[in-house]
Amino acid sequence: MSDLLDPTDPVAVEAVLTRALQALGRPGTLDQLALLQGLTVRPARPGGLFRRAEPAVVAAGDRALQWPTDGPAVLDHVVGAVVLASDAVAPRDLPGILAALVVRAVTAAGTTDEACVALTSLRDALASSEPE
Repeated sequence: MSDLLDPTDPVAVEAVLTRALQALGRPGTLDQLALLQGLTVRPARPGGLFRRAEPAVVAAGDRALQWPTDGPAVLDHVVGAVVLASDAVAPRDLPGILAALVVRAVTAAGTTDEACVALTSLRDALASSEPE
């Protein structure tokens, strides 16, 4: 494919992230999202003997998606390190929420060129790996 993906288009970003979640799963998708400047990505951390498990977190601005390995994802509205509201996210809505976070981060950071290259490469790699 030669056309570039617009990282400020939530529908296009959601389509790529939907395919990424199907093909790469959670860890692979988080690795790809971590490449985008302005988006904070922290992988999940398993619990230990005296430590609780930490969910994966994808954050942009005042929104943070808590994405546990077991259980539903939760979208937090955070202001000044205080969670003002939390909304459960259905699995079918996850790509759309991630896309909104990507668009928010890319727009705020002004890194549309870098995100364009990263998301276009991801889209093309996923398309070339699909069976014909």
